[in-house]
Amino acid sequence: MSWPDAGDELREDLDEAQLGKPEPWYYCLKHHRAEQGHQEPARFLLGPFPTEEAASHALEKIEENEEAWAKKDRVERELREEGGSS
Repeated sequence: MSWPDAGDELREDLDEAQLGKPEPWYYCLKHHRAEQGHQEPARFLLGPFPTEEAASHALEKIEENEEAWAKKDRVERELREEGGSS
């Protein structure tokens, strides 16, 4: 049997506005790491991300997105060229 946390009853009665939301995570281009909240000016931050883990993979996600967009652009360009040559 586990005993309830003493604060459980209080937390149940408080809404999110009263508790406050946790700061989102960002990948800091200045420090090359995931950081919670705005610790640097926005120009150095990628995000926001819901977790530290997601923020720590921000550069990988950007690379994946760039590859997907480049592939999409190639396919669209090929379709335009095929349609224009008829």
